[in-house]
Amino acid sequence: MLRSFIPLFVLGLGLLPGPAGAESNGSVIPDTGSIKGAIERRTDMGVVIDRITPTPIAGLYEVVAGSDIFYTDAQGRYVILDGRLMDLTTKEDLTQKKIDALSSVDFGALPFHLALKRTQGSGKRAIAIFEDPTCPACKVVHKFLAQLPDLTVYTFPLPIASPGALPLVRSIWCQADRSKAWEAAMAGRHPAVADACDASALDEVIELAARLKIAGTPTIVLSDGRRIVGALPPGQLVEMIDQLGAATR
Repeated sequence: MLRSFIPLFVLGLGLLPGPAGAESNGSVIPDTGSIKGAIERRTDMGVVIDRITPTPIAGLYEVVAGSDIFYTDAQGRYVILDGRLMDLTTKEDLTQKKIDALSSVDFGALPFHLALKRTQGSGKRAIAIFEDPTCPACKVVHKFLAQLPDLTVYTFPLPIASPGALPLVRSIWCQADRSKAWEAAMAGRHPAVADACDASALDEVIELAARLKIAGTPTIVLSDGRRIVGALPPGQLVEMIDQLGAATR
């Protein structure tokens, strides 16, 4: 499936056969056959190309494969599809790689004193998560993470998912055992109303999220700086966490 990663071609890019070759819009296409052959070779013949034509941009070619259109260079190595630049040789989504670099977080610089800490097993791997007890997706991810071994989880309470989130999180923060109250809330059990306390730390978490451009929950920050927004398929999330080395504080 080219739309999410290089193997995208298998998901239906150009499954309709059509005439090979190229159309000319007034200019000569240099060695169109080599472009076609390069793309087919790099995608293990997963793309059936109908035609290749030059675009107004020098060196950039339009490729029609069935009902799909994408763009490539003269060597058939780099492809632009749905605004994403992909390298067919290395099987990398270069756009995603750049996004990951731009959104990377300095994990070690996070203010962990504002977080609730949970250690599972040896806790040798570490992640941080911004979550909200009124966010349904957060509850699903929270329950899943709680089952993983050897993991330290730093939870930053970010009450933004609903109008009732802030008062609920303030009440949790003012409990004698915040971590226990948080776990109960994530399981759907709201804590008893606590006496007022200094909950200014929650304002700091909200400001931190704004600085990091975190606008939704759950948002996970891995110890290598990568961030995960929303709920990923469990297998993919486990794979990313398994790549982490020891990073507890």
